[in-house]
Amino acid sequence: MYSLRRRLKWKYWYPISIEIEFRLRQFRRFVDKLYRKYWRYIFAAFIVFWLFIAYTRMSYDYSLIHNYANLDAPFSDYYTKWNTEGKPGQDPPK
Repeated sequence: MYSLRRRLKWKYWYPISIEIEFRLRQFRRFVDKLYRKYWRYIFAAFIVFWLFIAYTRMSYDYSLIHNYANLDAPFSDYYTKWNTEGKPGQDPPK
């Protein structure tokens, strides 16, 4: 004798699962055909996307390096050798 669970599987779940599997196979065939036809464009889009990310990251890093280089300006000769000798309003050295 079949158990109730097995009978319910045969009556309800198996027909549904077969339909799901059939639809998934159809979808996979569709995606495979599409990929075989347009794989060059998909690959190019992927590469362009990563190049864009690399460019934005590199430009951000270089902006940080530029800002870090500007931190040395207060300690450069322009400010440390600027000796007014008690004369306010004197122009900085050229």
